[in-house]
Amino acid sequence: MIREAGFTDVEIVSETGFNSSPLTKGVLIRATRPTTVDSGRQEVSSDLLGKYDEFFNAVYSEGAIDRKTKHLIALAASLAAGCDS
Repeated sequence: MIREAGFTDVEIVSETGFNSSPLTKGVLIRATRPTTVDSGRQEVSSDLLGKYDEFFNAVYSEGAIDRKTKHLIALAASLAAGCDS
């Protein structure tokens, strides 16, 4: 996904200790993004970020549950999934 967004020379620098589950590891990544990017690739990158923004805004918009409570629910779910280390 990082390469699809136009980054090159991707390397894992270190582990952060913030693991999102017992099967995944939080890592610090270093990468280079060229100054010129293939327009097709840029379109994919913008589309991915746009879709994430749409999702985030839809999830945390005001509704039956206020934004702060939604954040607390997300925190509790991540802790229950083992993301506390």
